[in-house]
Amino acid sequence: MKRTKIPVKPVEKQKVKSRTASSSSLKSAMYIICAVFAFLLYSNTLNHQFAYDDYPTIYGNRITMQGFKGIPQLLHTSYWYGLNGEEDWLYRPLSMVMFAAEWEIAPNKPALGHWINVLLYALTAVVLLKFLSNLFENKNVLLPLAITLIWIAHPIHTEVVANIKSRDEILCFLFCILALDNFLRYIKAPETSMLVKACIFYFLALMSKESAITLVGIIPLMIYFFSNATIKRNIIISAIALVPAGIYMILRGMVLSSVIDINDIPLSDNALVGAHGNFNLEKGTAFYMLALYLKLLFFPHPLSSDYSFNQVPLVTITNPVSLFALIAYSGCTIYALLRIPRKDPVAFGILFFIIIISIVANVLFLTRSTMAERFLYIPSLGFAIIIVILIGRLFKIDFNAKINFTRLENLFSYNKKFSYLICAILLLASIKTIARNPDWKNDTTIFSADAVNAPNSSRVHFLYANHMVQEIKENKAPPNEIDNYYNIAIEHFNKCIAIHPDHYQSYFGLADVYEQKKRPDKALYYYRTVVQRLPKLQLGYFNLGNMYFKVHEYDSSIMVLQKAISLEPDFAGAYNSLGAAYFGKGDYDNAISIYKKTLSLSPDYADAWKNLGSCYGTKKEYDLAIEAFQKALSIAPNDADIKRFLEMTVQNKNQAAK
Repeated sequence: MKRTKIPVKPVEKQKVKSRTASSSSLKSAMYIICAVFAFLLYSNTLNHQFAYDDYPTIYGNRITMQGFKGIPQLLHTSYWYGLNGEEDWLYRPLSMVMFAAEWEIAPNKPALGHWINVLLYALTAVVLLKFLSNLFENKNVLLPLAITLIWIAHPIHTEVVANIKSRDEILCFLFCILALDNFLRYIKAPETSMLVKACIFYFLALMSKESAITLVGIIPLMIYFFSNATIKRNIIISAIALVPAGIYMILRGMVLSSVIDINDIPLSDNALVGAHGNFNLEKGTAFYMLALYLKLLFFPHPLSSDYSFNQVPLVTITNPVSLFALIAYSGCTIYALLRIPRKDPVAFGILFFIIIISIVANVLFLTRSTMAERFLYIPSLGFAIIIVILIGRLFKIDFNAKINFTRLENLFSYNKKFSYLICAILLLASIKTIARNPDWKNDTTIFSADAVNAPNSSRVHFLYANHMVQEIKENKAPPNEIDNYYNIAIEHFNKCIAIHPDHYQSYFGLADVYEQKKRPDKALYYYRTVVQRLPKLQLGYFNLGNMYFKVHEYDSSIMVLQKAISLEPDFAGAYNSLGAAYFGKGDYDNAISIYKKTLSLSPDYADAWKNLGSCYGTKKEYDLAIEAFQKALSIAPNDADIKRFLEMTVQNKNQAAK
């Protein structure tokens, strides 16, 4: 009997294709949601101006403002070098190079910088989702999506995204994630190109910010938790990651001339300097700050651009908050270590957070800052991982069950309680983020807001006061608001002094305000207060001597300036002012002698050459005067006063000849 072949319809194959297409469509939708969400959250910063540390890194940085021409110098100088010509302990050339390029394209236009920050944040959201999807490859896709959204929405990121200067943080995290993703992909499917890309991305992360060095501890953990690689293979791959780290450290050592010294950290930058040497007080305060970091992660309000002296009080380890932090961090660390054999992702999240935060926690060593919200930008990923998994466990979601969702509605309705809670968190976080962003519009808005948010920060009050004075000097204050600006400056200089009585810059600020207000008696009072409180501060005597000169008390000026010189014998500025005091007194011979000493210390001191020329001109030694003025003009060719003095001297010489 002849058998009839019955055709089999390829139904299953069609279904597989349909599911694959739906899955791809869902992934695309997830990427779009994350990117758009990140962009919209910070869209109200796109028209912001420069603010806070944008000055030292961008519009007050002489190298950055050279545009493309400044890039070679940015690559072989320290982070703040372009501000004051002084070396520091930071080497972050990548963001500085970007700032220089942006200045070349759109000089003094902050909008470009804000657009780039927001777009990079949106790109980071996409890259993060891609990495987490790879990390949790065999798990429910709801997990990486929820983690990414929680991370995007967290208000602790406002300082990083809304402040152009914090491009270093954005780039560092972006390249760290790209590096981790490529290391993980290489472990799962070895391709040399992936390993090369991983090393390049890691090097770029380090060139963005040195805190990326902590990745050397994250890479072996990630490989252990999320792959089946042997210990030997893990060690080999992790060792390869040391290559870009080593190259960066060599470059950094070649560029930087010094390392951080505890004695060079001002108390106003890090309150723990005041506790250095007292183990109980130093570590107690460090753990107190770690507790504040936890508080900001769970309840990010109020937010502040500054937590320096004395916003975070010095406390001992027995302080209840410090004890809580010590117990909490110790307990979480023990839990994570015990759960390592089970490859518990919560344990990975804990260890990720602790390893990344360790470099800025002031526990192992003191850093340049007390604490900062930007320090939580990368560690907050560990927090997001922990929170989402714990919420999932609360609602009994089995993230290990890989479900092929075909539509977003299916994803949302998979566990509505979980979805509702995540959405509620995203809503609250988004409201806080959008509300905080306007504070970063410019210096006035951020300083005025944070003078309220961080009332015990001496630095915030000083920056606010100093900014208001500069607004007046640069004619940016409305004429009818000048008195109000002065009053704000006086109020906040005094608040700074109340918190930090030896903050001499605030005394100088008050003296400057009263000098502008034609109150020399008050100005002298504050300058005298500085030398009384800080008798070894040469700058105090320098400013007091200059003030005596302005009120024509030349003998007092001479005496005080000589004290400044005794404290710093090579202080060319003090010699120049001393020469002016002798000149004002009519003692031209001594003035000339002092100006010559000034120029022996600083041969290119244009003002000293000009003053020397004035002395010779007054003594009718016109040839010497002309020679001095010409030298001054060669140094400062655009100085109108020098040109005028030179012309007058030539005329006087001609008159004398007649």
